[in-house]
Amino acid sequence: MNPSFFVSNGPIQSLQEMLRTISFVDRSIPFFRSTGQFDEATLEAVMTFQKGHDLPVTGVVDRDTWAIIVKVFLRAWGKLYSPTAQSLFTSEMPDVHPGQTSHLIPLVQDIFCSLAPVLNDLTVAPSSGILDKETEANLRLVQNRANLPDTGILNKETWNILVRLFHTFSSPSAPTVIQADDGK
Repeated sequence: MNPSFFVSNGPIQSLQEMLRTISFVDRSIPFFRSTGQFDEATLEAVMTFQKGHDLPVTGVVDRDTWAIIVKVFLRAWGKLYSPTAQSLFTSEMPDVHPGQTSHLIPLVQDIFCSLAPVLNDLTVAPSSGILDKETEANLRLVQNRANLPDTGILNKETWNILVRLFHTFSSPSAPTVIQADDGK
């Protein structure tokens, strides 16, 4: 399902699809089938939505109502339909040693910047793309706390821990497209 579908199907059917998607997350919105017609079921769903979002309960989808429906729909859609995950550290990828570069190192350095407010002792350094002394020290710290050998080397196990930490502490409500490779 693609959230851009509501641009091409026509306004009433788009409204119905958005309200239907919202109803999976917000059980107060009645579930109904899209007909492309502004029927009684659509009117009831619109009025219930307006009431639940402190909008004037008119049954008319004005700009304010439409904007809030789109916003709530996108949030609901994000909860129901996860983005396609992509594993960036594949089983064929070699470990990254201190002094080396890799396409993952800027991501690792950005992850450390995001985690610094919640994980004591992390060093915030600019994203250089090189596994420098600061990044090595941060990797050793995370490896030590995760009971991994504290080598300062970016390997698959360390990457998996970093991704989990990032997902847990930096973006708990936002879906992430970075996923640890499970080796399958």
